[in-house]
Amino acid sequence: MTEQKDRPDEPDDSYAQAAERGGVAREPEEAHEPVTLSYGEYEELRALAEERDDYLKRLQRAVADYQNLQKRIEKFGELARESAVRALASEILPVADSLVRALEAAEQTEGADNIVAGLRLVEKEFYGALEKLGIRAVQAVGQKFDPHYHEAAMQMSVEGAPPGTVVEEFKKGFVMGDQVIRPSQVAVTGAASPPEEPATETAPEGGSAPQS
Repeated sequence: MTEQKDRPDEPDDSYAQAAERGGVAREPEEAHEPVTLSYGEYEELRALAEERDDYLKRLQRAVADYQNLQKRIEKFGELARESAVRALASEILPVADSLVRALEAAEQTEGADNIVAGLRLVEKEFYGALEKLGIRAVQAVGQKFDPHYHEAAMQMSVEGAPPGTVVEEFKKGFVMGDQVIRPSQVAVTGAASPPEEPATETAPEGGSAPQS
């Protein structure tokens, strides 16, 4: 039987493994010794630190400028799109007026039920296409008159309708977001006028009423 000799040259990793498992505390690392600088070296390091801070401020300003530029580009793109849609709307909204007139004529024509149904389908598709562009029709009839969205073309008296109510629409209005492309031309109920009091003749002071 051979006797196993100790081999001190080979590291015993049992200590390291036990330390990793938490069973044995590792020896603390050696603390760094303080570094002594000359005045010239200190000034050089201080200048480098100031230069670093200056570059950092420049980088921060460049990032802020870039972000602002992106926002301006996005805003410009939105404005350009709105301008293009407004220009398109000015060209196609008269089609809505023609469609309304065609529907009114077809509804008054006997035996034109199929034409009316076809025009209604076209009307639905037309307004659906406008909504995809962000353009919506203004609600008018039955609404309270709003000068921002409605343009009063005339006043009329309608029984049961309170004063200032839109009772008829002559031309449909449209909005894009909060912006009015064109207001609705409408008829509005007017305020009830007070009853007229009968005229009375009064005699001048010290005299009598004129004789007929």
